[in-house]
Amino acid sequence: MPPRDNGGCDFALNPRLASPEAKVVWLLSVDPRVVQLLADTTESASMTLGNPEARLDRIADDGRHLLLGDDHYGAAAVIQAGTDATDPLMATMPLDRDLPLRVDALLRLWRIVTGQPPGKHQPELTPARSRRLSQALRAVDARGAGASRREIAQAVFGSNAVPDGVAFDDHHLKSRTGRLIRDGFAMIAGGYRKLLKP
Repeated sequence: MPPRDNGGCDFALNPRLASPEAKVVWLLSVDPRVVQLLADTTESASMTLGNPEARLDRIADDGRHLLLGDDHYGAAAVIQAGTDATDPLMATMPLDRDLPLRVDALLRLWRIVTGQPPGKHQPELTPARSRRLSQALRAVDARGAGASRREIAQAVFGSNAVPDGVAFDDHHLKSRTGRLIRDGFAMIAGGYRKLLKP
């Protein structure tokens, strides 16, 4: 996006884009599902990416960022700067708590490159967790628009579930609404990155 003249921070992508249209590549340090590829040093690799058909192909300081496959079952990779995609490649990954996600991402990339069905991602968000995150974002948006806790609770949980008058002061939905607002603000402040890791 073009720089703004009145200060502030620009978005990497146009925030008006619908999420399927926004092609985002996360840093290796943030998303364990990004596969890091570099030139083979073992002299045993025979696989190359060649000239892949990528949904996104972007050159950055750290290398060539690729999104391969479709939106739902695709794979993300970064080819180290100075490495040619037509040369034999190898993947590197740290041995950490995210290793199962990293191995799953590497296997998905391998399947795409070899022309096999990529398979599904490991499930990351349960339907209940997804619903709660949605409620938290709705709550923080409503709070930002000046809504009271009662109004937010009525919008999120339904007017019939929220008691009238002082009965709401000690009601569990008031506390629950407060937690949703707190969690929504935490996501806005960078907590959304935790969604990339189980």
